[in-house]
Amino acid sequence: MKKYYIIGAVTLLAVIGGSVAFYEYEHNPKIEYQKGLHYYKEKDYKKALPLFKESAKQNYAPAEAKLGYMYLKGWGVTKHSSKAAYWFKKAAEQGNVIGEDALGRMNLTTAVIDSVLSYSHLARKGIGSKYYQRAVYWFKKAAHQGNAKGEADLGSLYLKGWGVPQDYSKAVYWFKKAAHQGNTKGENNLGSMYEYGWGVPQDSNKAFYWFKKAAEQGSVAAKLNLKYLESEH
Repeated sequence: MKKYYIIGAVTLLAVIGGSVAFYEYEHNPKIEYQKGLHYYKEKDYKKALPLFKESAKQNYAPAEAKLGYMYLKGWGVTKHSSKAAYWFKKAAEQGNVIGEDALGRMNLTTAVIDSVLSYSHLARKGIGSKYYQRAVYWFKKAAHQGNAKGEADLGSLYLKGWGVPQDYSKAVYWFKKAAHQGNTKGENNLGSMYEYGWGVPQDSNKAFYWFKKAAEQGSVAAKLNLKYLESEH
């Protein structure tokens, strides 16, 4: 008789344990994210949205970053820049490079618009603008983690002198870092640096090489630069 009780107890524990494991599986933020990512890649944003939200509620940074993009682009939701910034910041504060770079870009966009609308020469140069400074901060965070987009975006700030002193050598440094990871923006901009001799010795062959690399990945700007360079030589 005792054996039956023992077997029954083990069976009950197995059922309870199985139920707990199933519950944890269903509410695991990584699993919710992966489910959402499947629909996201299929562009079924309506199905992806609740899964990302469930994952983001549990502070899962990749889901927070994806929510940011959905609100920014209006994919499956109404466009809402404030909500996009909120989720990007949540992700960025956890060291998520996608969130960091995206937040940097949002601040850069605001800074550029602010500068265009301003009659101040200093504002147009981006000196002292809090938005440029924020863009620099987040791009650096992403770039120092080896994120190619962050590297290319930081290079652009050094090229233009937005939020930082203009420095072609640093621009080249970051463009190279991005280009060697196959980032088209980094490749195209590095080509321009070689074409005009900004921060590097002028070299049309190297310019051609980097323009071609970016053009082969579909960069429209690189295709135009390549066509112009070929016409000049």
